[in-house]
Amino acid sequence: MSIHPFSKQGRENALAYIGNNKVDLLIIGGGITGCGIARDAALRGLKVALVEKEDFGYGTSSRSSKLVHGGVRYLANGDIPMVRESARERKVLKTIAPHLVHRLPFIFPLYKGEVMTKFRAGFFLFDKLAGVSEEEKHRILTEKELKAAVPGIRDDAKGGVIFAEYITDDARFTAMNALSAAENGAYIANHTSMIQLLEENNKVIGAKIRDELNEKEYMVSATVTINATGPWATENLIKTQHTPPKDLLLSKGIHFVFSADKIPLESAVSLKAPSGKEGFAIRRWNYVYIGTTDIQHNNKIDEPSADEAAIEELLQMVKDCFPTIDINRSDILGTWAGLRPLILEKEKNTREISRHDEIWKMKEGLYTIAGGKLTTYRCMANRVMETIAKDLNISDKENMKTREVVLPGGDIGEDIQTFKQETTAQLIANGVSTETAERLIWLYGSRVMHFINYGEESTVWLEPLAEGIPAIKAEVRLAVEQEMAHTINDFMDRRSALLIFSPNHGLSAVETVANIMGDLLQWTESQKTNYISKYVKRASEHNIPNIKTQ
Repeated sequence: MSIHPFSKQGRENALAYIGNNKVDLLIIGGGITGCGIARDAALRGLKVALVEKEDFGYGTSSRSSKLVHGGVRYLANGDIPMVRESARERKVLKTIAPHLVHRLPFIFPLYKGEVMTKFRAGFFLFDKLAGVSEEEKHRILTEKELKAAVPGIRDDAKGGVIFAEYITDDARFTAMNALSAAENGAYIANHTSMIQLLEENNKVIGAKIRDELNEKEYMVSATVTINATGPWATENLIKTQHTPPKDLLLSKGIHFVFSADKIPLESAVSLKAPSGKEGFAIRRWNYVYIGTTDIQHNNKIDEPSADEAAIEELLQMVKDCFPTIDINRSDILGTWAGLRPLILEKEKNTREISRHDEIWKMKEGLYTIAGGKLTTYRCMANRVMETIAKDLNISDKENMKTREVVLPGGDIGEDIQTFKQETTAQLIANGVSTETAERLIWLYGSRVMHFINYGEESTVWLEPLAEGIPAIKAEVRLAVEQEMAHTINDFMDRRSALLIFSPNHGLSAVETVANIMGDLLQWTESQKTNYISKYVKRASEHNIPNIKTQ
């Protein structure tokens, strides 16, 4: 029986291999940028290694607004190339990840004093840039249609535009890019830190890394090393005695999670308060999440949280946008915060700064990629490969395989609705609730067949993790055996989305999760207790106090 590359043994084998064999490309950082580069390079046939100090998507890539979006708002800044690239990439990502990129009707309201002609012109241009189908072209909403679709919206909303966008689970999307890279030959390990870069004759020739799970260290030789660490990019350069050519400006965005019973929205809507503050509200399962702030962040980078000023700012915007809905702090079920690593542009604020990416050659053998956004990660990866093509003696042409090879779980056929219907029925027939079945298919796609296979071994695997939690025990097993989950945080946050999108952050399921992971990973009781404590702490950081802190 072959060893799965994302099993415990597969991870250990990857580390052992790169510790003893030179690779073409070593990538530091397992966010969407690093994982996208690893996938592109592996699909070109290169020998690739990627290490991530925490877990795939640990930083920005699990704390975004969870949209694969065309960037309509960038039109206002005249950034036509960014809109064109973003809007067209949505089709590609929908093709390679039909199970993780879901169509989302998005409503853009029009308020008294605003001119419809201007907005129609903008959306006509957007449709043209995006090359959308007839079905996805924007259409006008009357005031009556708007207020039926967005109950409680400001009285001065007089109509609007509805167009197609896409929602995803950013953390799973990132992890599946990493897994796709590994399935195509890349050597990948999470919970592995870069300690120092290795240099010879003023050239970077690899890095010293440490497996944080057992404290083993390895010397990795590489022709090219890429620093793809997002918000940590300049910090890591300085740590290794390199001077970044530009500074990063970190922008913090926070989001609130509400019950959909409180804010009865069926799709997504752009928000604008009378003060001019802007945001959005998005339906996901039985929840509606609202974001986001866009303020400069000067504090710690690891695990940012919602601070009091940001909470008050966003809550006031929510109240102003839904004045007839009685919304208070106690209605907020949870929150999350993420950092956008923007390339500093003097005299521009965080909303005005471009989301473009840049590639910096620090010295022979060392590159950094900075900036960018989730939707265009594949294009970013291709630009990196074009830049380092001469170093690796490869073609600098676009890698068409990245737009053709589907991500794990995406092989669901052309008729998505039929797949959903048939698979839902199969899960329900095996005792899984309708709500849980729908969530599983939304997150895992064809990988739900692993759950059904586990259920044939024992029906225990199809049991709920806890009462009221729409998740099953088989998810934990799959995460450990095939998705490189090594901590409770890995599973609850970035494999199953239960940290943010389940009652009380899924705390009632944690003991069961710990027992399953402990058995599969052979944890001691002390390790199990430690991982539980860390998750309970992490969950508490996603709550906000009902009384203002001083």
